[in-house]
Amino acid sequence: PASWLTAPWNEPVPTGVDPNVKVLSFTAALALFAGATFVLGDHQVQDPAAAAPISATTTTTTAPPPTTTSSTPTDIFGADPGEAAFAILDERSQLSVVVAAEAMGNSGDPRWIPWLVDLLPFVGPGDALGQVVGALAVLTGEDPPDDIDALFLHYGSWVYRNDSEPGADYLEWKPRLYGLIDTEFERLLAQVDDGVTASRLQWGGVVRGGIPELNSPATIDIAAATHMTGDELTFGAVINGSARAYPHRILDHHELANDTLGGEPVALANCTLCRTGILYSRRVGDRILDFESSGLLTNSNKVMVDRQTNSLWEQLTGIAIAGPLAGTELDRFFMTVTTYGDWIATHPGTDVVAIPEGNQYSYIPGDAYAEYYAGPELWFPTFAAPGPFPPKEEVITLDYDGVQFAFAVTRLGERGPQKFRISGTTGDHTIVVVPTSGGGQIFATDDGAFLDDLEFFEIAAALGHEDAGEGPVAVVSDTGITLGNGRSLSRIQSGQSFWFAWYGNHPETGWWPEAG
Repeated sequence: PASWLTAPWNEPVPTGVDPNVKVLSFTAALALFAGATFVLGDHQVQDPAAAAPISATTTTTTAPPPTTTSSTPTDIFGADPGEAAFAILDERSQLSVVVAAEAMGNSGDPRWIPWLVDLLPFVGPGDALGQVVGALAVLTGEDPPDDIDALFLHYGSWVYRNDSEPGADYLEWKPRLYGLIDTEFERLLAQVDDGVTASRLQWGGVVRGGIPELNSPATIDIAAATHMTGDELTFGAVINGSARAYPHRILDHHELANDTLGGEPVALANCTLCRTGILYSRRVGDRILDFESSGLLTNSNKVMVDRQTNSLWEQLTGIAIAGPLAGTELDRFFMTVTTYGDWIATHPGTDVVAIPEGNQYSYIPGDAYAEYYAGPELWFPTFAAPGPFPPKEEVITLDYDGVQFAFAVTRLGERGPQKFRISGTTGDHTIVVVPTSGGGQIFATDDGAFLDDLEFFEIAAALGHEDAGEGPVAVVSDTGITLGNGRSLSRIQSGQSFWFAWYGNHPETGWWPEAG
């Protein structure tokens, strides 16, 4: 409607829109532009249960509306694309978007593609959206998908497939644009000094801290954990002899736990979108960091922020991508993905993270992200993930001595332990990939010798995957495997994630099983 085009950005939510609908009102309340807000289905909020109802009058995290009406290049079509883009930040109207998108599309310059993609989640349906999509179609050479909900995913993924440098001004414009959602975003994104990295950082649908992390979570013993079921997935860890179970039912809602285990400060970082949990050390130099959700994603992977330095950290790699600690990599502790029943059977002295008190979640196993896990679709832009697996195939991942590899979780569970010979930068190794009831662990030799069939049989028998005869000879623990002849294998760090997330960071990876 013509009335949208010059309306102020903070016009009240349109009649008929319930401001207490959690998902739809989220972007309506934070809308940059007037009129009905373009919402990517119900996928703009990572976890709908994490977002408390937001009314149309919420202003605590948004920038104040402009107090005056300025005269800008948006008054005239044919404006300079850069000037028109910055005018959007001042005018916050549909017309300002129409003019900027028209100028960008007419320029024929692909540097404007990331700018246009960033506008997609925030413009109302109508002339502005049509102009943005039209410009993207021209500049990328790709027709838009028929489904309006797929626009951001489609063109956002183009940004990942192409290293389109958006220009130096983008590093000023994007923080200011995202600052209109949450003022914290402007501060965080202003630390990013590379245009391609900035273009791949996307809003995950919540503000900083919008997914509440757990801090020093309460624990209970096995006897008190009567709510737990034997077949539910659990993250298990042992540090300095202290064992702890972190139920998926809890971490899938909170995604982060700042904790201390065995005297070590740790952070269990769980990205539900890429199905990966990692136990990091919170020690960095002489600091102990506390992490929370930044509200941002990259390659559909959670981006964390620490409260001490405000550095941004990629969850999957543990590397700081911006801020005072940029380039720093967090140390890791071993963690096992398994069922609760199997964990307590092998760790009878473990404690269990208790269900947090006074929270709004159901904490029913499998409840969080049930829709997302039920289908093959991704919700946010990613790198393309070719190869033998669909994007959301779960894989055990290896990055060891210069070798990257992925092992299909389902096939590993079906076929039992597998042994492989790898040639790393320091020499040859035998690795043994051992299935758990929810994932897998990896053990390696460091003497270059290949395990013979009898030695491998000992391991398989010890794990119950072969006829044990008179009983297994190998002894398998959280940290290694000891064979009857005295040889040993040490546990090495491995990960677990959806295939798309692993491939996006390790495009040279190998995989098992091979096709066919």
